[in-house]
Amino acid sequence: MSTFNIKPYPPTPVYPTSWAGELTFQQIYDDLAHYASNVMKNFGVMPDELPDCLQIGFMALWETLVEQRDFLVQKSRKQTVFFILARCKISTIRYQANQYDSLDALISDDWHNTADEHVIDGMQHQRGERWAGWATEIDMRIDIERVMHKLATKYGDSLRHLAALYHITTQVSRKDAASIVGMTTANWYQTYVVPLLAEVRYEFAQAFLETHSYPVPKPIIEYPDKSRCTGRFVSPYRAWRDQYHAGNTSPAEALLDQYRHTPCLSLALQAQIDGKSYRTAAADVNHSANTFNKHMKRAARLLHEAYAG
Repeated sequence: MSTFNIKPYPPTPVYPTSWAGELTFQQIYDDLAHYASNVMKNFGVMPDELPDCLQIGFMALWETLVEQRDFLVQKSRKQTVFFILARCKISTIRYQANQYDSLDALISDDWHNTADEHVIDGMQHQRGERWAGWATEIDMRIDIERVMHKLATKYGDSLRHLAALYHITTQVSRKDAASIVGMTTANWYQTYVVPLLAEVRYEFAQAFLETHSYPVPKPIIEYPDKSRCTGRFVSPYRAWRDQYHAGNTSPAEALLDQYRHTPCLSLALQAQIDGKSYRTAAADVNHSANTFNKHMKRAARLLHEAYAG
């Protein structure tokens, strides 16, 4: 075999630049990587996103140089860095990282209206998983069933909470769900639906998200007093009343004396002590019920604090 047939390794390609003459791509990378990193940080790219952004941006530069060897002749060092920044695909990286960090899509109105279309078929293409698509769908449905069973068991003795769960997870309207429990729509929604919705979001986040920012739901208070939907003010500060009826009247009397020169608050304190609804109390003193309600709430808070101390 003739040695003249042996071809030498091709030389490492070099590319002309406007700031440092001819450089290999590795030299271009070494020269610009730190500069590009600082620029990306200044534009809000996080440290954990930098490696991918740099790789994608420099790949775009390399592909351009392969096609246009003298591309950097007309580019300054700064312009080259911003060329890399513009092609780092940070929006795509963040979308891919965050697309499963929220359950909004899962609990949106659109999802409610198309629930029947979420079927188990297992025929999806281009899946990144190594198992069948229907297996993932079945696991998801099992997790959903467990969450729903947990919530239904927890609130099985409360029709109002069950109606709230019914409204949250189906297409039934607020008005129709509230009519099931005989409450006004606004009152039932604020008292039962809003806190239960937070709990539903948390439970689904626990089941489907590796990490999430949904807060642990606070315990939901059941109000057995049916007068809550008839205009009667039911304060969350009610423990003081037991002490008052047991004969400990000094804190209440001290408050009445302290606010005797504040007519609205004094009347509200007396109404709270007498156990009147805010509508009845407002009518007795010829006040607007909507305006007097805030005085009743403040009076309840003051009584609670007085007896707690």
